[in-house]
Amino acid sequence: MKRTHTRRVLAALFLLFPPALAMAQSPSDEPAARDSSRHFGLVFDMQAAPHFSSLSSYSDGGYSISLGFGLNFSPLFQMAIHVYTGREEIPAGSVTPADGWLPFGGASLEATMFFTSGSAVRPYGTAGYGLYTIAGGNGYNGGGPHLEVGAEWDLSRYFSIRAGAQYTILRFHDPTGEASQAAGFEPFTAHLLGAAIRCAFYPSVLP
Repeated sequence: MKRTHTRRVLAALFLLFPPALAMAQSPSDEPAARDSSRHFGLVFDMQAAPHFSSLSSYSDGGYSISLGFGLNFSPLFQMAIHVYTGREEIPAGSVTPADGWLPFGGASLEATMFFTSGSAVRPYGTAGYGLYTIAGGNGYNGGGPHLEVGAEWDLSRYFSIRAGAQYTILRFHDPTGEASQAAGFEPFTAHLLGAAIRCAFYPSVLP
């Protein structure tokens, strides 16, 4: 039952490719542009990412979906804010006081460095820090850093697809419930390992 959630997210990721390729290959679109043509400008993206969690020996840990907006400062560097939603799996007996599939949300600030310019495929590295909440009858507040490495494919001047591997360390240090409800709460750290597919849009609205 739990693995069904991950399968659904993975299926959704693969469904993104056909419409993306159709948009990129449309006769009305411009030919694919080198990333060096993208200097200062806006960037918007959507991401889906299933992950495994160390709370149960890296078994199915849940998934996240995010929307991001930021600035592309140069062909090699961009920064963005991402808002996350999804679900997180807390195995019974691993933390106190809640467990099960719980709603997950938060936001992070990310910086991305591309290692090459002038080509349609660009390897990248991303570092970020976020604040998150696992909700429920008694939930958890926390946050921590995350890293991502992968490659971005430029399908046109305004559209690209990015795929990478993620590693996140989240320290949950504060219960969301009232003190009486959260009796016995113990801080805990989750190590998340997963993959992500992100569609990025580069609108030409800035000079």
